[in-house]
Amino acid sequence: MTVRIVARRTAALHRGGQHCAAGESGQLAILVIGYLLLSLLAVSVVTAASAVYLEHKRLLSVADSASAFAADSFSLGAVGPGSAPQLTLSDQRVRAVVRQYLQQARTAEDFDRLAVSERTGSPDSRSATVVLTAVVRLPVVGLLLPDGVEITATSTARPQLRR
Repeated sequence: MTVRIVARRTAALHRGGQHCAAGESGQLAILVIGYLLLSLLAVSVVTAASAVYLEHKRLLSVADSASAFAADSFSLGAVGPGSAPQLTLSDQRVRAVVRQYLQQARTAEDFDRLAVSERTGSPDSRSATVVLTAVVRLPVVGLLLPDGVEITATSTARPQLRR
């Protein structure tokens, strides 16, 4: 008789345990969905950051080329006996050469809203500073930022005369 009572109580506890486990099965699905959403969010943020980084590197490459091109547009100053020739650059000349380079290289087709900044020029009349801006359209998260992210690249080059 005591064996039967213990067996009944054990069976009742066992059935109760199964009942709790069956009631918690939906919580595991919510946890899995939560982790999936979190991982998708992380992937989309990394993808957006990578897109901005790569576009900035491309824009920096164009700015480097444009500054080297603009640095070659120097004019020679007065050359005296025994002195080295003076290389001079002007803001207007640097801006004009940079715009000409961008048209010849057709870089406006590669970037969204590519612009030459007003800071482009020759601050010391001896070096060409080029500041370019563009807009990056973000993949996946573009719905949250429809205008994109503005990036800026700055490059400075100095002309040299060699014999």
